[in-house]
Amino acid sequence: MTTTLEEIKELLIILQKNVEKNNEKLDMISKKMDGEIMEECKKMSSHIDFVEAVYENMKNPINYICGVINSDSNVKTICNDKMET
Repeated sequence: MTTTLEEIKELLIILQKNVEKNNEKLDMISKKMDGEIMEECKKMSSHIDFVEAVYENMKNPINYICGVINSDSNVKTICNDKMET
């Protein structure tokens, strides 16, 4: 199979166009990553921090209540049977 210079040139042009299209797509992905996605990640991170803070404040009172319920109950599965300190 022999390939002429003109055929090689056409293939190179097609490859160049494909590379340019891929670069455009990468640019769009990069813009989304830097903009929308990073903003959503920050929102989720602040939500996670909030939930963890609420849990830290509430786990001891909840464990205390569970301990009281469990000590008064014959069935130990009503509430957590482990009290964390």
